[in-house]
Amino acid sequence: MFQKLLLSIVILLISTNSFAQSKALLSEEELAEVKVFTNIDKALKKVEDVYILDLSSQGLDNIPKTITRFRNLQKLILTDNQLTEFPPVLARMKKLQTIYVDSNQIETLYLNTSDSRSFQNLENLYVGFNPLKAIPENIKNIDLMMVSLAGCKYLDINKVFTPLASINSLEQLDLSYLNLDTIPWEVVNLYGLTTLDLSANPAMEWDTSIAFLSQSKSIEEIILRHNKLVEISENFKKFKNLQAIDLSYNDKLSVRQVLDVTRGIEQLHSLDLSHCEIRELPKTIGNQDKLWDLFLQHNRLTRVPVELGKLEELETINLSYNDISELPEEFGDLQSLERILISNNPLEFLPKDMENLNDLKYIELPKESLSKDIKKTLKKMWPDAEVVYIKDNIDE
Repeated sequence: MFQKLLLSIVILLISTNSFAQSKALLSEEELAEVKVFTNIDKALKKVEDVYILDLSSQGLDNIPKTITRFRNLQKLILTDNQLTEFPPVLARMKKLQTIYVDSNQIETLYLNTSDSRSFQNLENLYVGFNPLKAIPENIKNIDLMMVSLAGCKYLDINKVFTPLASINSLEQLDLSYLNLDTIPWEVVNLYGLTTLDLSANPAMEWDTSIAFLSQSKSIEEIILRHNKLVEISENFKKFKNLQAIDLSYNDKLSVRQVLDVTRGIEQLHSLDLSHCEIRELPKTIGNQDKLWDLFLQHNRLTRVPVELGKLEELETINLSYNDISELPEEFGDLQSLERILISNNPLEFLPKDMENLNDLKYIELPKESLSKDIKKTLKKMWPDAEVVYIKDNIDE
């Protein structure tokens, strides 16, 4: 009798453990390591191993019902196909966290949320570049964290915010490529919104819009790529919690004016000025002493001002794809640096004082211009850092 009871308990424990494992979701770090399946027939042979399925650009006009066999699927990419409706079968896929149906032919976004278990783990929804005319009210029944409406030019953007404002979990919103001229006032009602992408809206009345957005207490990051900006609004200084601004791909930008404004943003820690055709970095870069991350890749810089060495809190700097032949000795003063990316530059040596960068964990350097002797010295200089040499790519 006792043996039977013991056996029953063991079986129950094993079953419970197996059930728990079957319900476990992979973390983002774990997902980054798994295989990405791109062929559904091959994926069907290993259904238990399919966590990411990429069926983009395959001319699909419908999704086979066999897709429900992928019980562990967390990320589904259906970008650039010929879908005319949101696949209803996806509502039953319990582990799906991220769905891409952008760049299709979907006019109506029908989301079946009648069952409380529908989309129970869905967090990220990309429906951009579709001829959508509206967003369904029941989208509020899904605990979404990220929604991309990029390029959905037929949307009545003001009506969109009625259902979106009811999603308490929403943190990221992509309104890029919508030809907006003003910011809908309802944006400020998205009380949990931390990241707002307004890229490629060059007709925007920025001064008024930024003044309005600055009323938000939650926004931490604003993305303004491809907006043909020459200057940025002084109203950026009114933000209380803004931590990151992405101004990349604005090739007429006055960097001097930008630095004058960003100096006055209390919590700013990340500034992206990549792909901006910058030829010279003003000395006022030294006033950005609260920055943790600075992105200056893909510009036309030939030198780095000594004032950069004043950014004592800087942890990441990207200077790759410029024309920098040497770094100032003051670069060694950046004691907080953990990541340096400076490949695709004609560097022949590095300042000796850079050996003082004790927190350095990762550095990318040009492969061709540095001699073998220099490379040996660098390995001894940072024994605990990952030193990577990148081959020059003039086409990038």
